Amino acid sequence: MHHQRRRAVLATWVVVHTAAGDAVRNLIGYPAWGALIVATIVWVVIELVLLRVRLSRVPRSIAMFTALAVASAAWAISPGASLLGSIGLMGMVASAIFIAALPYRLILAVFHWSLQGLLLGSLAFELLVAVVLRGPLFPLWSDYPPGTTLEFAWSGGLLLRGERIQGLMGNANLLAMVALVALIVAVCRAVARLDRLWPIWVLLPAITLALARSATVTFALLAVAIIGGLIVAWVRWRGAAFYRIFAIVIAAGLVAIGLIIANWPHVAEFLNRDADLTGRFDIWGRVVDLALSSPVVGVGYLGYWQPWVPPFDVLGRVGDVAYLQAHNVWLDVFMQLGIVGVILWAAMQWRAMVNCLGAMYRSRPEEYAMNAAPLLLWVAFFVQGLAESRPWIEYGMILLLILTIGRRRREIVPRAPETVAISTVG
Repeated sequence: MHHQRRRAVLATWVVVHTAAGDAVRNLIGYPAWGALIVATIVWVVIELVLLRVRLSRVPRSIAMFTALAVASAAWAISPGASLLGSIGLMGMVASAIFIAALPYRLILAVFHWSLQGLLLGSLAFELLVAVVLRGPLFPLWSDYPPGTTLEFAWSGGLLLRGERIQGLMGNANLLAMVALVALIVAVCRAVARLDRLWPIWVLLPAITLALARSATVTFALLAVAIIGGLIVAWVRWRGAAFYRIFAIVIAAGLVAIGLIIANWPHVAEFLNRDADLTGRFDIWGRVVDLALSSPVVGVGYLGYWQPWVPPFDVLGRVGDVAYLQAHNVWLDVFMQLGIVGVILWAAMQWRAMVNCLGAMYRSRPEEYAMNAAPLLLWVAFFVQGLAESRPWIEYGMILLLILTIGRRRREIVPRAPETVAISTVG
C-alpha cells in the first residue's frame, strides 16, 4: 500500500504538470521548468526499474513512433531542439507506461482529482487576479512593458466582467479541455456510484466550460454527448435495433457536418469567432508549406514548439502573438515527422480506439460506466485535435499512450498490481 500511495502521488504530479505546464513555466520560467521535467523523468524511470518493466512488450506503433522522433534529430532543422523534444517524448512514454501499470480505478481517480484540483485552483486564481490585482497578470519570469496586449497575459482578470477566463493554464482552450476531461470522468464515476458528492464534481467542470467558452471544446463536447448517447443505446438495445439507431445518428451527423461547412460564416458568427478560426487557416498554410520541404520524414520532432527555435518562433504568428502549435495535431505530426509519422500516429490512434471499444464490449453490466470513460476521452481528444495540438503533445499524449497500451500492461509491467483503487474521499 505504501508503494501504491507513492506511485499515486507521482502519477498525480505527472498529470498536473502535463495538463498545466504553462502555469509552471509562467511561475518559474523555462530553465527551472526543464529541471523539474528532468527530475520527474528520473523518478518515473526509478519506479519503472522497481517494477521491472519489459520494454520489448511495448506496442510496435509506440516504439516505432518514438524511434522515428529520436532519429529525426539527424535531419532536423534544429538537431538540438529535436533531441530536446525527443527526450520529452521518451519521458511521456515512460510516464504512460508507469501510469498504465496502476490499477484502472486508481488511474481514473488520479485524473479525476488532479483535474478537479486544477479547476478549483483556476477559479480561485482568476478570482484572486480579478479582486486583488483588478487587471491582467503576466508571467512572473519575464518583464512585460506597460500596454502589453492581453494575449500575453497569464490571466486577464476578466472573471467578474463576464468575459472568457484562462485559468492556471493561461489559455481558455486548454482550460476548457481540462474541464471537459474532468466532466467525462466525473459523470462516469457518478453513474458507477463511486462519488457521494458527484453533483459538485459534475457542476465544477460544467461551470468552467461555460466560463472558458471554447468553440473547439464545444464541438468536442457535442461529439462526446453523441457517443455517450450511442453507448446508452447499445447497453439498452443490442442487435438490429441498435444498428438502426447507429445508422440514423451517423446519417444525421454527416448532414449536420455538411450544413456547418456550407454555413460556416454564420456558424462562426454564432460562436463569436472569426470565420478563419482565429488565424488557423493561415497557420495551417504555413505549416503545410514547411512540411512539404520534407514530406516523407518531416523537419524533425519537437512536440511542443520551442519559442527560441526558428522558424517555429514565427511559424504560428497571428498579429502580435506567436502560437507554439499547428492548431491541428495531424498537421503538426506531418510537419515534424512526415507521412511516416502520420501513419504511425494513425496506428496509435487506431489501436487506442480498438482497445476502448474492446473494453466496452467485454464489460459486465456493472462496469459499463467506468469502461465508457476511455472511449469518451479518446473521442474528446480526437475531435479537439482537429483544431488544437497542445493537449495532444501534453497530457493528451500520455492518455493516448495509456489507451494504446491497453490490456498489454501486465505484459509490459509484470509486477503491475491487480488491486482496486486506494481509498478516495467524496
